[in-house]
This record gives sequence, C-alpha cells and structure tokens, in this order.
Amino acid sequence: MEDFLDLVSIKEGLPGMHMDLCAHYYSACMTTLHRSGHQDGVVLQLDGDRQGNVMLHWEDYFDDCIDRSWQEINYCTDHAAVCVSCMLAINETEYTIVERSCKGDGFDYWLGHKDDILFNHAARLEISGILKENATNTVEKRLKIKIKQTEQSDGSCLPAYISIVEFGEPKAIFKKK
Repeated sequence: MEDFLDLVSIKEGLPGMHMDLCAHYYSACMTTLHRSGHQDGVVLQLDGDRQGNVMLHWEDYFDDCIDRSWQEINYCTDHAAVCVSCMLAINETEYTIVERSCKGDGFDYWLGHKDDILFNHAARLEISGILKENATNTVEKRLKIKIKQTEQSDGSCLPAYISIVEFGEPKAIFKKK
C-alpha cells in the first residue's frame, strides 16, 4: 500500500516557516517535478528508516514566467528538496519544522514536537537535493556526506534526520542518524 504526501499543504505554512517561504519552496518543487517529467500522483520511492512508496500530490501550474523564475537549476533543486523533506519530516516523525538553523550549524532546520506550543528544539534536519542521479552523485554518497556534516552539531545530543531527495526517479532517503 502506498502512502500519500500532500505537497500542496506546505503552502499553508509551518510553525517555523512563513507561508510565503513555504509557497516559494512549493514553487521550486512543482517546477522540478514538472521539468523531470512527472505528474500529480507520481510515486516517490522511500528508503532509510522506512522503505515504501509514497504518492506525491501536487498541482502543476508551470508556465513561461515560472520557467524564467527558476532558471538556476541547482537553486531550484535545493529548494524543491526542502519542500519534500519538510513534508517527509512531518509525515515520518513526531516533529514539525520550528526554526531555520544558522549557517555553520551543520544542518538546515530545527524540529520540534508537533504538540509543543513553545516549539522547543527537539531534533535536527539536514536536507539535500539531486536533480538526477549519476555515477558520481548518488543519494547514498550524498547521505554519507550529510551524516558527516551533522557531526558538528552532535553536541546538542538531539537526534538528526537526513533527507536526500532525488527528482529524476523520484526517490528519497529519510534516515535518523
């Protein structure tokens, strides 16, 4: 049985991410999925802490203006991966996004318990995106790099989740370190 990931819902915003920023990430995700030849309902192969298939729900409204807005492919792919990874974090854990981390922390977002109205830091999330895997750039290789990267914040004694999203197939690794 396939799970369902509603990417459109990120546009409502998250406790630590304003809806305007979420809409930006969604736009990048929609653009990347469109450019990769996918349609609403495409199945994401999930690996890591759980293996399975996750059906992605998204709305494709790609046009010339959006195309011109997202010409920097790496920037677009990275931001698309944030959209998918945030929704995976919400779907696959007891956490939600509560704050952007600072540059140099070794991870991208602080996670907090969904029912904690104070949004205390409870875990870390590191994200990476790959447009299309190749022999030198695989999700497995990227996972090793990102696990090492999070070591600089291991002093927090908080769990770290690593999310690597590849859009060509599409597939993702979502793993607790």
